[in-house]
Amino acid sequence: MYAVNPIECIHLKEEYDSCINKSILDKDLKIPRCHACDDDSENWICMTCGVVSCSRHVNGHAGEHFENTKHPISASFSDHSFWCYTCDTYVHNTQLLDICKILEDIRSSNKKVIIVPKKKKEEEEEEEDQVVPSASTTTSKKTTSISKQTTVNNTTTTTSSITTTTTTTTTTSITVNNNEKEEESESESETDESSSEGEESLTLIQRMKEMIFGVGRGPKIVAPSEQEEPEEEPSVLKKPTIEEIAKYINSDKCKNIIVMTGAGISVAAGIPDFRSPKTGLYEKLDKYDLPYREAIFDIEYFKKNPKPFYVLSKELFPGSFDPTTVHYFIKLLSDKGLLLRNFTQNIDTLERIAGIPDNKLVEAHGSFATSHCVSCKKEYSTDYVKERIFKDELPECTQTSDCKGIVKPDIVFFGESLPSRFNDCAREDFTKCDLLLVIGTSLKVHPFASLINFAKGCPRVLINFEEVGTNPYGGFKFNHPSNKLDVKCIGDCQTLVLDLIKLLGWENEFNQIIKKN
Repeated sequence: MYAVNPIECIHLKEEYDSCINKSILDKDLKIPRCHACDDDSENWICMTCGVVSCSRHVNGHAGEHFENTKHPISASFSDHSFWCYTCDTYVHNTQLLDICKILEDIRSSNKKVIIVPKKKKEEEEEEEDQVVPSASTTTSKKTTSISKQTTVNNTTTTTSSITTTTTTTTTTSITVNNNEKEEESESESETDESSSEGEESLTLIQRMKEMIFGVGRGPKIVAPSEQEEPEEEPSVLKKPTIEEIAKYINSDKCKNIIVMTGAGISVAAGIPDFRSPKTGLYEKLDKYDLPYREAIFDIEYFKKNPKPFYVLSKELFPGSFDPTTVHYFIKLLSDKGLLLRNFTQNIDTLERIAGIPDNKLVEAHGSFATSHCVSCKKEYSTDYVKERIFKDELPECTQTSDCKGIVKPDIVFFGESLPSRFNDCAREDFTKCDLLLVIGTSLKVHPFASLINFAKGCPRVLINFEEVGTNPYGGFKFNHPSNKLDVKCIGDCQTLVLDLIKLLGWENEFNQIIKKN
């Protein structure tokens, strides 16, 4: 909803030249890997020095790099977003569009990734054993791996993290090997690469999609010596239709469903969404005299002027609205033991009111369910905040006479981090997901919108008023000729979910839930 819309932070406004060094992207970043752990799944590049590090969803080396260098801005290879570690939020401005283009060019390169055939690789290892009998197999492989990484990155500066011992082993290998000259060694390396040019067909874009952008549905990329002929798994759907989805849900193959929901599922309850023309909340904020629309949910603006948010909160506060068909459908999925998790952007707590268990729920952008003082962090009840709001009073902290803080519902504002539960569940759940349902969201706010990229190899269904989420780096592939798993249902989400319930044959059970509530 409004957790992490990018802002133009002070570092982009006033320190752009010192924070952003475009020349770091001049080097050949074919397969960017973390400088610390060599992971290739979800990495960021420091826009000051060019060091590539893994995200907090992996081993968190990007954060460690910031702590060591204080370089504020990094760019994501996954979704081309930019994060300021100093401001702790997503950032952007028009000058970064060129860098987005470069990141996209990396993805769309036509160069081929070199795959060394097994037979030739084994012969090379045998030759190594004959030339350097005193070197162990493990050391030999490690040295080869380091040489390969250096070649892929096309730079010698990345070897700075290699230990002295490893460097010495590499040097010894070159010396023992008939004391060949360094130029001949380099020539031999180039010959080996060119000789494998025509081998197994995995283009750079195919591997980049699989390893960086999470798009491909092919086999896991492994070391060249372990590479096997990819085999395409049969699709669980005969064709990408909602009828096939219903059959799949009723089969014994579908056991872990993830549902992603946005403001669109609560419109039928009388709560306006944010971005709909004329009717969305953002279209009704002129009366608050804001410097910009999103300021009403900006934590820095809130600290200076909280009144506009609390005036608006009277229109949004839980207690005046009832759950919708979609909410109760998710409750039914939970009752049937099929719901792995409901990731929601909504703050209205209608999921809780519908009876979806807390352990099945991830409120990605927080909710009105709890509140804390922004200064001393003391927790306050919802009733306390509601009482003050509806009296047109600011809910001030009463912890001590010294604390003059304002009590804010635990809603994630721009400039605030998402709850740790979001990251923890996202990391664990999407490896188990066998069906993703995306309902009533514009998929415009990251990182929530990026979650669809992590549902790999399983059917994904969009139930929405308009088509969203179609992007070339992990998004829906509705109109792609190879699409076998992505299904779209465009229209009113309440009506479309009712149609799905009928296809599933769950009308009686659904009606029982409605009667109970």
